[in-house]
This record gives sequence, C-alpha cells and structure tokens, in this order.
Amino acid sequence: RVLGSGTAFVYKATSQLLLETDWESILQICDLIRQGDTQAKYAIGAIKKKLYDKNPHVALYALEVLESVVKNCGQTVHDEVASKQTMEELKDLLKKQTEPNVRNKILYLIQAWAHAFRNEPKYKVVQDTYQIMKVEGHVFPEFKESDAMFAAERRLSCTVLLSDSS
Repeated sequence: RVLGSGTAFVYKATSQLLLETDWESILQICDLIRQGDTQAKYAIGAIKKKLYDKNPHVALYALEVLESVVKNCGQTVHDEVASKQTMEELKDLLKKQTEPNVRNKILYLIQAWAHAFRNEPKYKVVQDTYQIMKVEGHVFPEFKESDAMFAAERRLSCTVLLSDSS
C-alpha cells in the first residue's frame, strides 16, 4: 500500500466538517509513514493539495497535519518538505491566502523549520527561504525555541513504553 489509507486519513484530518483538529487521524498518518505503509512523497502530496482548498479551515488543518508529520516522521518527510519546490509552494500559498490564521501558520512553520534545520546543509533552502522572506518584509510570529523541537523525546518514550509492555 503506497497510498491507500494514508490519503484517506489526510482527507479525514482535513475535512471541512471538523470543528477541531483530528489528532487521531494525524497520528494514524504519522504511523503509516513511519511504518512505511504510506510513502512520504504521496502523503505530502495529498497534504499539499489540501493546502490550496478554498475553505481556510481545511488549509489550516492541512498545515497542522504537515507540521505533525515533519515533527514526527523523520528524514523521508524532511526530504519532501525541506525542498525548494515545497518552499516555493508555501511562498505562493502565502501570496494567495488572505485568511490571517492560515498566513500566520505558514510563516510560523517556515520559521520553525528554518530553526530546526539550521545545522542541516541539505535543507539549507528552508533557511534561505526564511531569510529572504524576512528581507522582503514578512512579519513572522514570536518564536520560541520549543516550537522548533522535533518529537525525539516523545518517540523515545513511546519506544520505552513499547519495550516495557512486551
């Protein structure tokens, strides 16, 4: 299953009918990517399609899914997201998007990823995008170091819990 249920969960996690973030579906997406049941490329592609939805709630949910998979799914997702193409798409989306919450979330993610990937030469495009956008006058939200932290601690604690129960 390269696509299958991963895409179904992306649609569920970004549904316009949601009243709040569907963390259960987001965790399912993360699990499917980490287990290799859904390729990162296809999951990210499905998420990106939802970013351009006319409904700002759908776009915001898609950004939350994107944030979660970047934090929790490791290098295969990082390779897809920390790319020139994705950075250009996010900049393009920012130009088209008028909803302040969506705009702020895009700026927040670019800033957090620039910080998180600052010591990763192969993801330099994220840092470059962030710096260029600052020069262009984009106002980024207040940044906290913890915003950029990846879920290594959580993954470690999950491993401990799993090994304790077996």
